Amino acid sequence: MDRERLLEKLDIESPEDFRYYENLEALLEEDEHVEEELIKEVLSASDKEHLTEHIGNFFDSFMSNMPDDETEVHIIIDTFKGNITSVIDEDMSDEEMNNLASEIYKFRKWYVLDHNATDEQSGEEISVRDARYEIMAAGFLGEHKTIDFGRALTSGPDAIKLKIKDLI
Repeated sequence: MDRERLLEKLDIESPEDFRYYENLEALLEEDEHVEEELIKEVLSASDKEHLTEHIGNFFDSFMSNMPDDETEVHIIIDTFKGNITSVIDEDMSDEEMNNLASEIYKFRKWYVLDHNATDEQSGEEISVRDARYEIMAAGFLGEHKTIDFGRALTSGPDAIKLKIKDLI
């Protein structure tokens, strides 16, 4: 995806306009591949305090929609949240911005681009994002959706895999 298309998808005219929760959510949930350098460019002009708050809210919302018995998924999400927010500060160096873009890139790959979950009713392989929304929709309808997150548990960054391995 090129810069102009990403700005259009984020509903902003320039990286300086990247300041709302909806901008972050659009970036994290975008279907198309977004290069790390483009993520860095968009985030570098953002207000870091608001960015940290929005990231926290995004991941908190994610966890509130996951069934309590999906402990490993909660750990992965909490780890992604920590990995991303731990590198953010007001006066970020170029290397820290690279690290932030890299962490968001890894999360997006795991969350949207890879099909790491399986809908147990249909057998369809879906993204973790789609699994999350199917679980939410089922809950709104008073139904139960069973998702196998097995591959998602083993496809995250090494630090996450080690935490999961310690649990088992």
